[in-house]
Formats: sequence, C-alpha cells, structure tokens
Amino acid sequence: GGGSIASIDDAGALKVGPHSAGAVPGPVAYGRGGVEPTVTDANVVLHRLSPDTLLNGKLKVQEQDARVVVEDKIASPLGLGLEEAAMGILRITNANMGRAIRSVSTERGHDLSKFALMAFGGAGPLHACDVAAECGIPNVVIPREPGTMCARGILLSDISLDFVRTLLITAAASNWHAVGKNFAEMREEGAAWLEGEKVAGNMRRFVQIVEARYEGQNFEVPVSVPSDTEMSFDEFLSEFAKGHRAEYGYDIPGRAVEIVNCRIKAVGLVPKPHDDFNPTGAGSLEEARIGTRSVLFSSRTGRVDTPVYARGRLPLATEFSGPAIVEEMSSTTVIPPEAKCHVDRAGNIIISNMKVL
Repeated sequence: GGGSIASIDDAGALKVGPHSAGAVPGPVAYGRGGVEPTVTDANVVLHRLSPDTLLNGKLKVQEQDARVVVEDKIASPLGLGLEEAAMGILRITNANMGRAIRSVSTERGHDLSKFALMAFGGAGPLHACDVAAECGIPNVVIPREPGTMCARGILLSDISLDFVRTLLITAAASNWHAVGKNFAEMREEGAAWLEGEKVAGNMRRFVQIVEARYEGQNFEVPVSVPSDTEMSFDEFLSEFAKGHRAEYGYDIPGRAVEIVNCRIKAVGLVPKPHDDFNPTGAGSLEEARIGTRSVLFSSRTGRVDTPVYARGRLPLATEFSGPAIVEEMSSTTVIPPEAKCHVDRAGNIIISNMKVL
C-alpha cells in the first residue's frame, strides 16, 4: 500500500513494509504529521503522483517534505541520490508484489502470460504496469473508480456461508454414495440458513467441492461437484486427475485417492444494477489532456516530459502510447513509455506492451 514505510534494516539493506503509516498520520507528503518515508512519498518525489494536489485538488501535497524525508532517512544513509533512493523503494515494492503474485500462479502451475492483471485501490494503478512487466503478464486492466472498487464490491457481493464435513475415506465406487449423502444434508443446512437470510428460492445457489488427495500426500486438490446433476465416481476420478495435473504438473494413474472433506457454499445472489457506462469523455485525446510533468520511470531513461490526462475525459477506443499519467479522484494510473493504452466500452483502461524499464 501507499502507506508502507521504507526503512533500513540492521544489515544496512533497504526494505519496504510490513509497517505502514496508514491513513493517519499517513505519508509525509500528506502533511498530517507523518515522519517516516513511504511508498507514496517515493511516488511524489518521482512525480508519478502529482507533486501539487490529490483527490481532484482537495488534498495539498507537500512535495518538499517528501523529498526531505526520503533524502534524510534513505538516500543519505545509503549513499544514494534522492531519485535513486526513491526508485529503490519502488523496485522493492514491485518485487514484493511480484513475488506474491508468482506464489499463487506460476508456483501452482499457471502460465502468467495467459492472464491479465486487475489493478485497483488508490495505489494499485500506480504500480500495475511495472509489476505486470516483471511477472510477464501481458495486459493490465484498470477498472472505473479503482480507489472505491472494494467499497462497491462489498455492497454488490453475493452473501454466502460455507459448510464442511470431514470424511477421510479411500475413494471407491462402493462408498461414493456417502459423498452425495453428505452434500444433500449440507444443502438442507444451507437452505435453512438462506431462508433465515430471507433469500428467495430463485436467488439461491450451491457450490460443491470435494477435497481429495492421493494416499500419502499432505495437501488436497479441490474437485467441483455439480449441485444440480449427479457426478459418477469415474467422472470424479477423471476431474481429480485433471486438477492434480493443473496444480502439480502430473497425476498418478492407479494410485488410491483419499477423500478428505466435502465442502458446500450456500450462496444468496444479490441483484446487480445495470451499470451501463455513459462516458463524459472529450471528443479527442488532446482535449482530455490537463497538463505535463517531468516523470522518472527508470534510472536508465531519466526524467521524461509526460502528458497528464483527466480520466473522465478520455475518449473511448482511442489508442495512445505511453508515457502518460491518468488522474482521477480516487487514483492515479502510470502508463510507462512504449506501453499501449485505450478505454474499452465498459470504462476500463486496458494497457498492454509493458516492458521492464
């Protein structure tokens, strides 16, 4: 997050997080009493974030204070220049995020070149392109109003409750009926809970999972089991083998399979409003431009005069290239040099062709 604090550890190495300045006192650049250098302060120093104001002019940015704290607490102790220290803070931040992404993707057998990176929150769009380039993710999606996406999500999310029963049996055609019996009983429990939540019958859904493993293993593979049709035992074994190959890259034909848990998620659907995007964008990209500032994207490229656009004025389907900064009330999107960008009909900013700078 933008409030993550940069510091020098006992070995004299630069680190970022896990401690955070939070919203109060927040980054030094906010002028609310913060005294530790943060990721936000580094972005201000590099002009990736506006050095003047944020929140559509409602928050005055204290650029000089941010420069002083990064200089005094990071650059000088490490013998670095101010901008080099700020770039170091961002590189470590991006590496931390990249490592977290790989831990749930490539380390589980997924090819990141087949995915897009969804960037939300106030700070997500600031770092998304750098993280995507580092991880080999080809596309970045910046949703509308990314800084409020989580709040909107909790208002529109379906309600749900999980039920689980442990079986610990060796899977066989002779005992496969026990799985169906457990699911039937848990569906009744889930239906009772949904009834108590006043969810109409046509708005109820059940998601069923069998967690299974080869005998001798310690970790389970989830296998989806339809709630509206009956899955045969042979179909279950086939789906388990497929899931094991996806997770670990191999399966073991002939090895006994152990069923560990039956899980069911009772879901109450929440009606979603029709959210058609009605752009108020300008007629041309140039009309969306609100200024220019010198931004440091890489130590190798140096500072680059970069156009700044108001997101609400960006025209649909007009492709443009980085470098560019797109500002809105809840977030700032950084589009590096050579990246390609356009706004789709749902109002998302789609960015591609990111490169490690």
